[in-house]
Amino acid sequence: MRILEYDRNVISMLGWRMINDKPAIVFELAQEDLLRYVKMQRLKDRKEISFKTIISILWQIAKGMEFIASKNIVHRDLAARNVLLTNDFQAKISDFGLAVINSTDIKESALPKRFPVRWMSIEAIVEKMFSEKSDVWAFGVLMFEVFSLGQDPYAGIETRQILRFLRSGKRMSRPELATNGMYEMMYSCWEENLETRPKFEELVAKLHDVLEGESGYSKYYEELELSQEQEDSGPSNVNNSVALEVLNDNSL
Repeated sequence: MRILEYDRNVISMLGWRMINDKPAIVFELAQEDLLRYVKMQRLKDRKEISFKTIISILWQIAKGMEFIASKNIVHRDLAARNVLLTNDFQAKISDFGLAVINSTDIKESALPKRFPVRWMSIEAIVEKMFSEKSDVWAFGVLMFEVFSLGQDPYAGIETRQILRFLRSGKRMSRPELATNGMYEMMYSCWEENLETRPKFEELVAKLHDVLEGESGYSKYYEELELSQEQEDSGPSNVNNSVALEVLNDNSL
C-alpha cells in the first residue's frame, strides 16, 4: 500500500494504530462491495437499471487497475467482491492480500488453496504465472459478474474442471445484460495468448468511449435488444467456440 500511494480508484490506507495491543490498519470508508450492489439490481426492472452507472464503475475499475499496473504490482484477486463503492459510486479496488511486486515472470511453486481459480487465467492456473495480463483476464470475469448481476462464474462446472473447459476453447456465454460490444470486450480479456489480450490502458479508452458516446443510454438499450434478437435466432459466439450455458442460482 505504501508503494501504491494514492489513486481515487484504489482504497486508501490512512495509517495504522494499536487496538488491544494489536496493530490495525486504517482504511478510508466505503459503503458496500460491487458484488452486493449488482445482486441488488436483480430486484429492479431491467429498464430501471442505470447502465451509465455500471459502465462508469467498470471504467473506474479499469483506471484503478491501470494505475496498479503502472506501479509494477499484480493484484491477483480482482473480483466484484473486492471492489468497494462509495455513496456517490466511486469504485475503489481493495483487498491486496494476494498482491505482489511484478517481476519478469512471477511464478509460484504451488498455488495456495485460497487462490480464486474461477477468476484466474490459463497461464496462472497451469504455469503459476501472474502479470498485468492475468489481472486483465480477471477483469473480464468481473465484467461477467456485473452484467449477470452477480452470478457465479462457470456456474455448474466444478472448479477442477475449469481448466479443461478453458483449454478446449470454451468461454462463458454472453450475460443477458451485456451488449455484443461489451461481450466482445470481456471475451478479449480471455484470449489464451497473452499478447493478444488488451492492456488496462486500452480497456480504459474503450470504456471511456462508451461513456462519452452513449449519453442517456437509449442506444445501449437498442443494442441490448438487438443482441437478444440475434441470440434468439441462433447461437452466436465470438471465435465460434462453444459457450457455457449460465445456470441460475437454483440450479447450483
